[in-house]
Amino acid sequence: MSKHNSLSDEALAKMTQDGNRAAFETLCDRHLSSVYNRLRALLPAEAVEDVTQEVFVAVLRGIQDYRGNSLFRTWLAAIIRHKVADFYRQRSRQPEVVPLDDGDDPIAPDTWEERALVQAALQRLPAHYQEVLLLRFAEGKPFDQIADVLGISLEATKSRYRRAVTAIAQEIGLKQDRLKSREDLP
Repeated sequence: MSKHNSLSDEALAKMTQDGNRAAFETLCDRHLSSVYNRLRALLPAEAVEDVTQEVFVAVLRGIQDYRGNSLFRTWLAAIIRHKVADFYRQRSRQPEVVPLDDGDDPIAPDTWEERALVQAALQRLPAHYQEVLLLRFAEGKPFDQIADVLGISLEATKSRYRRAVTAIAQEIGLKQDRLKSREDLP
């Protein structure tokens, strides 16, 4: 498998289309942490592992449809967006079950509430803002790498990032204001 590490994602995708399992495993190894981290930023903690698996199953099932007109990473990001949308669509059809507090949850209430607030705000942003924020925070990429992934200039990347940060701050502020106004109701 190590001989595949120097190949581009696009070359590995082509090899996978030709039936090379080791090439697919290399793609999975290469992208697992970024997919997982991206999903952690978008989904409830209990769903991240399952949806991560669903993403890679969808990649394997859909690899024949990848034409190489865009970067593999762009194609993968689209699959992630679809799986996140599927998760929330399925979840909205199911009655919400609120687990009883068993005291084993290591996440303090303030932490999970803040995380849920940020996730909800992120979901309301346009896709291009979500992408730049996820690349920066979920994947920890520096601006020059984000610019390469997005195929835009470094200055455009920084500008989009600033607009995205402003937009999410506004979304979070609006949501917090709504929550506070509800708390004030009798």
